[in-house]
Amino acid sequence: MVVVFMVTTFPIPPHNLDAERAVLGAVLLEGRETLPRLAETLQTSDFFLEAHRVVFDTMQRLGDRGEPVDLITLNEALRRAGQLEAVGGPALLALLVEQASLSTLLTSYIDILVDAAVRREALQAAARLATNANNGAGSTALLAELAATTEALQRRRRGAFPLPIPLSTFATSPPAEPVWLVEHLLLAGTSGWLGAGAKVGKSYLALDLLLACALGEPWLGQFSVPRPLTVVLIEEEDSAWRIYSRLQHLIAGRGLEAWPATFHVSIRRGLRIDAPATFDPLARWLAAVHPDLVCWDVFNLLHSQDERRPDQIMPVLWKLDTLRNDIGCSNLVLHHQRKPAAGAPDTASGGQKLRGPSEFWGWAENSLYLSPLKGKGALIVEPESKDALVEPFKVHLEDRPDGSRAWIYDGALAAKVSRGDEVRQRIVRVLQEQITAMSRGDLAKAIGLRDRQVSAHLGALHEAGAIEWLPDPESRGGRGRLWRVAPEESDHPDSTAAPGF
Repeated sequence: MVVVFMVTTFPIPPHNLDAERAVLGAVLLEGRETLPRLAETLQTSDFFLEAHRVVFDTMQRLGDRGEPVDLITLNEALRRAGQLEAVGGPALLALLVEQASLSTLLTSYIDILVDAAVRREALQAAARLATNANNGAGSTALLAELAATTEALQRRRRGAFPLPIPLSTFATSPPAEPVWLVEHLLLAGTSGWLGAGAKVGKSYLALDLLLACALGEPWLGQFSVPRPLTVVLIEEEDSAWRIYSRLQHLIAGRGLEAWPATFHVSIRRGLRIDAPATFDPLARWLAAVHPDLVCWDVFNLLHSQDERRPDQIMPVLWKLDTLRNDIGCSNLVLHHQRKPAAGAPDTASGGQKLRGPSEFWGWAENSLYLSPLKGKGALIVEPESKDALVEPFKVHLEDRPDGSRAWIYDGALAAKVSRGDEVRQRIVRVLQEQITAMSRGDLAKAIGLRDRQVSAHLGALHEAGAIEWLPDPESRGGRGRLWRVAPEESDHPDSTAAPGF
């Protein structure tokens, strides 16, 4: 009887250990100053050998703490972490120094590491695609995944972050001028808000804006759209029928019968930007569609974080920024404004009214803020842009005899706000953002005024019932006061309230 043994061998994934040692050794020879150069391009997974990954992570931790990064400090850090022997002991560290790259050659060795890492990732992606195809995945899903993978690998090969630009470069090759998606309102490659109170009409107005963009027609007959755009509405709130009905009315209001092919609507329930299980598939689909503008409706339903805490909520917005940079789109995020404090004049600028921390306002580059006028469908639109100045203007929703609807531009509206009203709005906003009550001195520092300048405004707001004071137990004799927003106004508006008509 003849017994035949078959041995299956698997190829070793692409890698170059000499280049890995040369890069790590360069850090040991030249110190932590070399680490930023590596961090611009490399990530831990770019190292094939697990020991090299551990060494690279340890180097980064030392650098982050401002400690020296050399043979002695690295050896000690690995020893304290119980990892020294696992990575090969002092012998490995000595080998890194022996094979260290010269500074002039470091870029070449980094490129070798990235190239090998990209090839490994490509092999893994190909295996996933093959598995999904064999398991019955449809061609549309496979193509979307392939497009997203290709883009990710290309971006990875270019580097996650661009290198610093020498000042001389601007003299010889100035950056391209900003490109307007909607002239003077929305720039390409930016993020911003469409903010309003509940049931004001922001969802309906957003549909009209997206429709104009998809058609390449001036919005409201006033703001040019240079070319037809690919737009996507991520709808987490309204039903498919409600979106369809509104679009039917608006399309009919333009005298059109055909729907623009570049307008995509995703009616979703349960999408969470901060949950990879729901967000990553959407991101891959968006990468395949490659939209010019993505509209998110409505923000409070698209995450699971506490909007009052910047440490929780800002990473959600940064994730949208990452998506924007990856696929080259603009983001327009629908969001609620907070209720004005009782007795306080509602004269703050649009961004200052947004529900959430003050960081929300700074995040946005091009935004639109809505406030109601008397009469159903009558709104003030307050644009805020870092690149253009447009006066607030009025619009209204016109119902026509044939059943169609159209948003109508009613002209510019100049707004004037007194200095006193601005200060009181700033006081209320600061107090709304705080969990605990604040002293007069802390309030003054927060808004950049002197104690005496704040006192009169505190008195006026207290008299109007907008704020209240509590005894300060730490003050001498308990005579000091701590201020907070009156209880009935301190809670955020009901997050389940539906915007739009």
